[in-house]
Amino acid sequence: MRRRISNDVNLLMDDPAHRIGITRRPLVRIYEIHSAILSGNYPNCSQLARKLGVERKTIQRDISFMRDELNLPLTYDESLHGYHYNCGVSDFPIFQTTAEELAGLFLARQALESVRGTSLAEILGSVFSKLTRGMLGKIQLSWSDLDEAFSRKAIQQNPSDIKRFGQIAEAILNQSKMSFSYKKIGADDCETRKVHPLHLGEVDGGWYLIAHDLDRDALRTFALPRISRIKISNKRFDRPKDFDGRAYLNRSFGIWHVAGDDTRHMVRVELRNYAARLAQERRWHPTQELIPLNTNASRVELRFEVGRLEEVMRWVLSFGSQAKVLGPPDLARMVRNEIKAMSRG
Repeated sequence: MRRRISNDVNLLMDDPAHRIGITRRPLVRIYEIHSAILSGNYPNCSQLARKLGVERKTIQRDISFMRDELNLPLTYDESLHGYHYNCGVSDFPIFQTTAEELAGLFLARQALESVRGTSLAEILGSVFSKLTRGMLGKIQLSWSDLDEAFSRKAIQQNPSDIKRFGQIAEAILNQSKMSFSYKKIGADDCETRKVHPLHLGEVDGGWYLIAHDLDRDALRTFALPRISRIKISNKRFDRPKDFDGRAYLNRSFGIWHVAGDDTRHMVRVELRNYAARLAQERRWHPTQELIPLNTNASRVELRFEVGRLEEVMRWVLSFGSQAKVLGPPDLARMVRNEIKAMSRG
């Protein structure tokens, strides 16, 4: 059975030429072999080895990979003592890419901005460079072209938040115990928390740490801007096998969640006009279900299941008169009380 290309690329990255510090990366070297063969000069292994500064055996492995795994029509001509393609080859398979893939690469690069300035960003940046090295030299677009075509408006992270992110991310990956000072929203003083950090999640542009609080023996959620004086311990912990950070966050509409509270609410909200159109374009919750209430869908019912209702209340109020709570009764009551409080000033 033919091996997957990704596995063979990993093997190439571990070849002797790479280990001894040759500046050309294996994939770039293979592309240069490909270009030399396309030139029609019938290069052989010895000539290519001298040109690329590697051993002849390395070139032989590269040639075998190109022929057997990339399915390039490579043939050795005995009379001319060199390689050529026995049928037309217009491009190199690894470097072929689509417009959709380019857009994906751009968004991935933009995502690195959220951890800019941290050691984690350096690691991710290195990985990203390896993935794209060689590709941008072959395709007809550059990063500047993509920057002109795409943009992403994101909430700017405070530099101190970025540093915290890097510290906490490393603690999560290393499964290191940690402690920090935390100031609850509305509190005057900070309190020390000792935790097992488990997951970092982004909600509405803000980053949150989900961790097991050792003193409270329960899961807690912490907003990064309110964390300070981080201390990473050299002591390790075992990550719970049944913990799923994404599933934990999906239990709430936003970030509010009370550990041990398994109460679930089926939220039903009627949206009209522009709010109805937005509901057809956006997904606010993983369990979201949309039901048209008239033929042109200018009135729709939006349903989703959550635990806490406080953040849902604020979301409903953001639509003003274009939203009407159909259920549950607790949510309708909360919205009415909030509107009364607002009218009193």
